[in-house]
Amino acid sequence: MKKIYPALVLSLLMAVSLIRGAEHYDVVVYGGTPGGIASAVSAAREGASVILLEQTNHVGGLSTSGLNRDEGNHMIRWTLGGISERFTREAARRSGTDPDTERARIWVSRIAEELFLEMLEEQDIPVAYEQLIEGVEMDGPKIKVLKTRGGDGYLAKIFIDATYEGDLLAAAGVSYTVGRESRDTYNESMAGVRYMDEKIKVSPYDANGKLLPGIMPGRPPKEFSASPVPLSYNVRLNLSLDPANQASIEKPEGYEPRQYELLVGSFQSGEIKEINQILALYPMPDDKRECNNRQFSIVSLSMPGEQTPWAESSFEEREVIHKKYRDYTHGLLWFLKTDPRVPAGMREDMAQYGFCKDEWQDNDHWPWYLYIRAARRMQGEYILTQADVITSTDKKNVIHIGSHYIDAHHVTRYAVDQDHYINEGRIWQEGVPFDIPYGVITPKSEECENLLVPVCASTSAVAQCTIRLEPTWMHLGEVSGIAATMSIKNQSSVQDIDVAELQERIKAVGIPLKQLSL
Repeated sequence: MKKIYPALVLSLLMAVSLIRGAEHYDVVVYGGTPGGIASAVSAAREGASVILLEQTNHVGGLSTSGLNRDEGNHMIRWTLGGISERFTREAARRSGTDPDTERARIWVSRIAEELFLEMLEEQDIPVAYEQLIEGVEMDGPKIKVLKTRGGDGYLAKIFIDATYEGDLLAAAGVSYTVGRESRDTYNESMAGVRYMDEKIKVSPYDANGKLLPGIMPGRPPKEFSASPVPLSYNVRLNLSLDPANQASIEKPEGYEPRQYELLVGSFQSGEIKEINQILALYPMPDDKRECNNRQFSIVSLSMPGEQTPWAESSFEEREVIHKKYRDYTHGLLWFLKTDPRVPAGMREDMAQYGFCKDEWQDNDHWPWYLYIRAARRMQGEYILTQADVITSTDKKNVIHIGSHYIDAHHVTRYAVDQDHYINEGRIWQEGVPFDIPYGVITPKSEECENLLVPVCASTSAVAQCTIRLEPTWMHLGEVSGIAATMSIKNQSSVQDIDVAELQERIKAVGIPLKQLSL
């Protein structure tokens, strides 16, 4: 393993010599997401000694857990580069799809994991699995040691939080928020509670007058008001149409068809007639389909409101929530396949599918990760808002150009009256290329001087809807790796590095920073 800055390392080691069992690195990356992998590879490429700590038994986050595309059809291709482009092109090529497409590049989850592991091995980066953060030891505004369950400790000069939840930044006492701000907080027209879609003429109550599953208690909140509920979550799985590669979809334990009663009313009204009105089924190699929550669906794979406690929950509580989503998804597939109230044509369509036998073989063919669209959001040196991604798009200290649609699936669902319910929270708006400034990935200097946050970055809920894509997080991760090594070399806080020098290095590794004329 490479080591740099020996004099600094020696002095730091002496200062912490009494920390039992601590491992010493220049950079510790917590979270083996694509953004975390890009952070680690980037820092190691710049000469740092790095370790990657992953919470599960597998690296890759959603890119190896069912999100099998780069969303290039909703982004502007020239804004992408660096490690992200290397990964998506090679993953597509190895999966037998077109790496040169102007649409979305598509890959297979197990191939993506193989590629990520190769990228880490190329830079001699060790990966420690099942590393669940217990806490941190601080030295003033600096993280001294990251402590994990079981007593392991990791000491570094710079730490990078690349988790979807922001567990490290929270442990370090860095300011953050969860949920959605009101329209007034940052003067954002798309903020807060939103009723983009019409109410649905289906009763939200059962015959006994009880709310059906999927309907949140209480009256619909005031439009544009703040909400504690973040963007929706779901299991993003793969299904197979090839009988030779199918694991059968059987009746799940504890199956309760009442969970899907809202769909029955939409079948009876004729509003839902096809499977693709419920499930987003994207073609993949080998007769597979990537199965996601349908953005505009009345009812799909999300569970409105169930995502609310995730960010602040313990690891054990998150496992319970994850299982609830998995059980709901399994039950929905069985319901669509077998329930006599489902139109016959839809049942026949669903009966063609099975789980992919060659994916996630150590997890009963279910993805390892739940699709966490948003959890904690750091409140750092600069908070990116709707204005930054729509109107005031040019920034002097730009580190990446974003371009994805402002994209939020339905978040909550409420009864309007005895005969109607309404879905809330959806946003779908094409944007323009916009500059992401360096302050979005740095905490306030008085809170922490040696932490970078490329995933749970400093944004409003609206702006987070456009940067919450794995390619964007990989770009911000790559920048974090470069910034980390600059901070070490210059013996400065992450906030005080020379951003102009950082920008030159960003461009040198192939990440565009200049807006092109469209």
